[in-house]
Amino acid sequence: MTTTQARSVITGIFGHEFRYAWTPDEARDLVDAILYGEPEQFAQVYVWDRPCRQSEDGTVHEFPPGRLRITTDRENGWGALNYMHPGTPDGDLVDSFNPDTDESAPVLLFDDEGGLLFPRSASLPLDQVRGAIAEFCRTGARPTCVRWQPGEWF
Repeated sequence: MTTTQARSVITGIFGHEFRYAWTPDEARDLVDAILYGEPEQFAQVYVWDRPCRQSEDGTVHEFPPGRLRITTDRENGWGALNYMHPGTPDGDLVDSFNPDTDESAPVLLFDDEGGLLFPRSASLPLDQVRGAIAEFCRTGARPTCVRWQPGEWF
C-alpha cells in the first residue's frame, strides 16, 4: 500500500494581491515579504491543500476556514496577529497577547479600511511575529510560540 502525503500551499494576501508558496524557500520569502515588503503593512495567510482564489465578480471564493492575519509597524519593530478558525476547541477568534506590554507598545490597526484597532496588548516584537508566521506556514494551525487572548474582529 502506498501513502501519499498532501502537499500544502501557502497563500499570502497583500491587499488584493495573492502570492503563493509551495516550498520551504518560497514560504521563507513569503514571510519576509509580509514583514518587510512594500507597501502593505497588512497581510493574511492561509495554509491549504490548494491555492486560495477569488474572482473579481465574487462568484469564486475558495478559502479554508483557518486564517492568520498580520499587521506590522516595521519602522518601530512591532506587529500583531489575529487567528481565526471557526469551530476549533482552542477558540475560534484570538489575537496575539504580550503580557509585558507597556505604554511604549503601539496600538496597531487591525483593518485599514474599517479603522479597527488591535488592543495594545496584541503588539509583539517583529521577531516573535516572524516565528508565529513561520510556524503557521509549517503547520496550518494556531501558532504555539506566542500567547493568545480573545479577539474582537474577524
